[in-house]
Amino acid sequence: MVNKAESEKVVGMHYLGPHAGEIMQGFTVAMRLGLKKSDLDRTVGIHPTLAEEFCLLRRTKDEDPEKGGC
Repeated sequence: MVNKAESEKVVGMHYLGPHAGEIMQGFTVAMRLGLKKSDLDRTVGIHPTLAEEFCLLRRTKDEDPEKGGC
């Protein structure tokens, strides 16, 4: 069974838009250091930037790997 800390680990992200290289480079460093979803939740996004959207991610439904789906 996966513990909660492991299940929140960010293992990848995609971004397509202006300044994607600069935005993704910062998140890549954080991911290599063990970024978790809870870390993004505690981060204040710099406004107005597109990178702040990663700090606003919300779960829209519960995911149950036993039931399948995403």
